[in-house]
Amino acid sequence: MKTQLRKTALSLAIAACVGVSGAAIANETTSAIKGQIMGPNGNPAQGTKVTILHVPSGSVKSTEVNAAGYFTAKGLRVGGPYKVVVDSDVYADQTFNNIILNIGNDYPVNVTLKPAANIEQIVVTGSAISTMSGGTGPASTFTLTDLENTPAINRDLKDIIRIDPRVTVDDSRGSINCGGGNPRFNSLTLDGVRMNDNFGLSSNGYPTIRAPFSFDSIEQVAVELAPFNVQYGGFTSCNINAVTKSGGNDIHGGVFYDYTNDSMKGDKIEGEKVDNGDYSEKRYGFNVGLPLIEDTLFLFTSYEKL
Repeated sequence: MKTQLRKTALSLAIAACVGVSGAAIANETTSAIKGQIMGPNGNPAQGTKVTILHVPSGSVKSTEVNAAGYFTAKGLRVGGPYKVVVDSDVYADQTFNNIILNIGNDYPVNVTLKPAANIEQIVVTGSAISTMSGGTGPASTFTLTDLENTPAINRDLKDIIRIDPRVTVDDSRGSINCGGGNPRFNSLTLDGVRMNDNFGLSSNGYPTIRAPFSFDSIEQVAVELAPFNVQYGGFTSCNINAVTKSGGNDIHGGVFYDYTNDSMKGDKIEGEKVDNGDYSEKRYGFNVGLPLIEDTLFLFTSYEKL
């Protein structure tokens, strides 16, 4: 009986570990490039080498076209730009430049190669196909260009994601409403790690009074309203999925400082005086990315203080 109980307890422990592992699987934080490479007669270009270069870091990933003419390269960092080289020993090579990858989306590169006798190499700036595929459902993705060029007075992702007409931000409480859903039913993840207000102590949906990470540390953010990927869970309204930056082969960074006080705020509404109190607020920080080992290992760090 004791032996049987031990076996049962061990089985339950293993099951519990498996359950925890399943719950720990997070949402997508990377992207992928996939497609079909065909010869001039519509035949699969089996054995063709596809090389994917992340230009800022110099990191390279290679794969080969299979017997059906397809290739897939997963686990690529978001952003870019990327350079994709289709290298064939039989047909003319092709190169695609300035490819930008989005969170959780598969970038399609479908190519029909030309005979080598006609042309030696084709260089294309941009994509082979203009549409993305392989998403996780209705979503809006905001790239680094969006984050840098969109006004974010509060240095908060809420200033960016409110561009999506399906998302509203209650400025009085700081809460996010997705598709009319209750803000408590949202989820916020950073690099796949959930950062929700589990105790319900804050009206803004964050586990902290302000955003729990520096605005300058974000590479991309996606608002996913109805993802069908089995890795997602723990919310019924929307998932706000942010991915952080990484360093590259060049040293880059920035600093910022802003300041305000009660004298910079209007003190009358329709002729009636309003008491703004007595306060001053300053915010400053920096970020830097650099290579530790060229083309291999990188560092990115950011700091922000209010």
